[in-house]
Amino acid sequence: MIQFQTQTRSVSKFNILAQPTQPMNIDDSTLCRLAGLSNQKQWILFTAECPRPDFEQFASYNVSCKKIIQMRPSQKQTQVEIVIKAIKSGNASAVVASTAISHVDQCLLRDLGTQYQCEVFFVESGMHQFH
Repeated sequence: MIQFQTQTRSVSKFNILAQPTQPMNIDDSTLCRLAGLSNQKQWILFTAECPRPDFEQFASYNVSCKKIIQMRPSQKQTQVEIVIKAIKSGNASAVVASTAISHVDQCLLRDLGTQYQCEVFFVESGMHQFH
């Protein structure tokens, strides 16, 4: 489970949340929707390819950060495969993935999410790509 620190941040190799975060590029309507979904019994899952959730940004929209998990990167599965697995698990009210997923796959994942009562959102990746 992700736990957030608001004022003091100590650097620890065991607590990745002690490292600084930056607000995500998410529109207001998505943040409002995540706030509502965070009040359900299920989790809001972020893929490893997403920026790390920022406490201040989420708190300003009343997103319950106790229900947020950022998954670790997989060396065996693609981000699409991870999102499919997360949706089908039934443990998530929402999955947030990066826009690195193709638009066709984004549509398929949203459709799958609808079948499993799991909303799927896409945010800009936190990873920098060099050309």
